[in-house]
Amino acid sequence: VGEGVTGFSIGQRVVPCLYAKYLSTGTQGAWQDYVVVQEEEVYAISDSISDETAAQLVANPWTAYVLLKTIAAPKGEYVISTAAGSVVGRLIIQLAKHWGIKTINIVRHDKYTEELKALGADFVINSSKEDVVAKVKEITNGKRAYGAVDAVAGELTKTITSAVRDEGEVWVYGVLSGYDIVVGVFDLARLVKVGWWILHRHTSTVELRKEVGTEVIRLFDEKVWAPLSFGKKFKLEEFTTAFAEAETYNKRGKILLTS
Repeated sequence: VGEGVTGFSIGQRVVPCLYAKYLSTGTQGAWQDYVVVQEEEVYAISDSISDETAAQLVANPWTAYVLLKTIAAPKGEYVISTAAGSVVGRLIIQLAKHWGIKTINIVRHDKYTEELKALGADFVINSSKEDVVAKVKEITNGKRAYGAVDAVAGELTKTITSAVRDEGEVWVYGVLSGYDIVVGVFDLARLVKVGWWILHRHTSTVELRKEVGTEVIRLFDEKVWAPLSFGKKFKLEEFTTAFAEAETYNKRGKILLTS
């Protein structure tokens, strides 16, 4: 604890926002035993949040929170989420349920359906077997979804855009199928907005980051979000083995480095 710091004490569990350091210096420094950060970029963690969940706080939970807040769907409206079996997808389901927003979740395998419904998903659509646009229109009585978040890009963005209302928003935040995005001209004519969503545009100031960080921690404290799952743990010097494990398709949860 540095001189003049009043909000924290030695031994207190905290999460540093190394993302803020990246914005100001271009270097993230996340793989270190020690890091120096400003007091306003540190977030206190309660005993109800495990080290494993805390280690994942300033990434997927921030993303899910800001995405859903950016779309700002009213209660009772529908939001589409692709790659719904991912960590972000699961967090969106739980937060939307808490905020009274309904979710239409896109997956490629039926194995996720019951698990996602247990989390609070209103509808789960298997895009490899079902007509997504037709199904969304059926679910929404022809209105289509209020907005959408897309982690896949490529041709799926075109599908999702067609399933969103006139003047709706589709925020692409991942490129699981490649770096190109396809959008239909008729959906552009409907003034559907398609944007590439980058977290730092929405957390560019200390005040915005403090708001997001505080809310994310509160959501875990109040059990709105279930604790984040994790896979195997590796010592920092075993990072090459950890990389190999992270690249496998049969992993369950994030791979963690410990020191």
